[in-house]
Amino acid sequence: MKRISARRVASVIATAMAMTLVFATLGWAMMPQWNTRPYTKHIVIASADTTITPAHANIPHEGRYRTRETRLSIKTGDGVTLPAVLREPVDAPGPRPACLFIHGSGTSGAEDFGDIANAMASAGIVTLVPAKRNDNYTVLHRDYPRFAREYGRSLDVLRGISGVDPAKTGIYAESEGTWIATILTSKRQDIAFAILTSAPVFNGREQMAMAVSAYTHEAGAPKPVVKDLAKLMSLDYAPFDLAYADFDADRYLKSLTMPVLVNYGTYDTAMPIEQGAQRIIATANKSGNENVTVRYFAGNHQMRAGEGLFTPNLPLAEGYTQALENWVNGVTAGTKADGWATPQVAGATPHQRFAAPQRTRSGIVGSLGVLAGLMVAGPVLIVMAAILGIGLTVFSWLQTLLAGRRSVATVRAMHATPSGLGAAQQRTLHGIAGLSAGIGTAVMVITVLLYGYMSAVGVSAVLVMPQPRLFSLGWRALQVLTVLLVVLFAWELERMWRYRASIIGVRRVICVMVTLAALVTLTILSFWGLFSL
Repeated sequence: MKRISARRVASVIATAMAMTLVFATLGWAMMPQWNTRPYTKHIVIASADTTITPAHANIPHEGRYRTRETRLSIKTGDGVTLPAVLREPVDAPGPRPACLFIHGSGTSGAEDFGDIANAMASAGIVTLVPAKRNDNYTVLHRDYPRFAREYGRSLDVLRGISGVDPAKTGIYAESEGTWIATILTSKRQDIAFAILTSAPVFNGREQMAMAVSAYTHEAGAPKPVVKDLAKLMSLDYAPFDLAYADFDADRYLKSLTMPVLVNYGTYDTAMPIEQGAQRIIATANKSGNENVTVRYFAGNHQMRAGEGLFTPNLPLAEGYTQALENWVNGVTAGTKADGWATPQVAGATPHQRFAAPQRTRSGIVGSLGVLAGLMVAGPVLIVMAAILGIGLTVFSWLQTLLAGRRSVATVRAMHATPSGLGAAQQRTLHGIAGLSAGIGTAVMVITVLLYGYMSAVGVSAVLVMPQPRLFSLGWRALQVLTVLLVVLFAWELERMWRYRASIIGVRRVICVMVTLAALVTLTILSFWGLFSL
């Protein structure tokens, strides 16, 4: 008996080790053909002062003029009218420079950018903030060319305002809005200047791979988790219509032939704050444009003076609006690349932790749809197996209750196996259903814990609440549970193989479902790197 038990234990151990090796290899094959890497080509900061001063132009500064607000309605051309807010400097001599504001993903109203637009107006610059249409704008779908056309209509309205100099009219864009802005500059040659704040610069998936890596690192997630979440950016999003993930930023950056001001906040971990600025400078230079100014402010993604992205009522970073106004008034006064009294690159010292990858090709699981299907398949199979198991139990109980003792004897005879198993072996056989239930419970528990863990990392990253010790312990616990699931599954396989001839009918269906659910779950765990050391 001891010899048999030892043989079974050895068989289970060998099976578990083989499965671990297979799923570890599978996890490696699922890794994308790129890796998150530190950014080392840091930009050179000439001065900590964010001031921008033209060498020879005499320009008005912030607070020089009182401002006046006017509500406008702008027709988009397809029957939709959008509200807008026009801000003008009172009694400023004309013709005056003007600036159109383009929203990022977190803003959409005509009341947005109020503090920035009003400050610029007080320095003699007419500003227009139109609302952004939210119809057909979702997490899954964003039509940037359509937005560019609509902002183009707002630009035409601004250029036609009395007292505005059309030849001195440009754009201000933040975050996602900088993609829209570069589409607009590629379509029109009448844009006098472009201000790009918190610009993604890279294609969507490349930018997000860098951002997710930075966010999860700041949250204190272990290295495998940092790689895991960035790995999602390599998948094909076509099944979910996430076409904007592959927005061709390079194509439109080439259109920046006008004077450009690039602004980043040094607390912004979502953007390539050094790599992006260097790329804009290099791309503009290739087009013959040397008039690119870069400023770094002690601020977040929204240029607010704080690290928390969603902290309300934060003031703008110190010196931000003054730099905008002086630069706009300088370039519209004719200041060229060599006409500035202040350096091209200046401000607070940035530190970009991760580089945006140049290509984000996936591993053998290349589709987000396939991954989502696998994530759903395991729990669904387990639930179906549980329903069948409960049904079988209830049916047997009712059959026993109604048939009486003689019928019970008959039922037992009917369930007797052709191989003539003894009582102990029959108990073992009947225990397979219970063990299958144990596998099902383990699959559901580890699935819930895994997705709960990933959600906690995401929340911690967004709220800037790092928990490195907690996340490290949590990851180790998930790895231990993965090993236990493998051992439990190996034990299940050994028992099913030993009594395979006796597993018939609904029990066979249940065992197949549980086996498939376990394999799918282990595949998902290998995707998330839980088999890696």
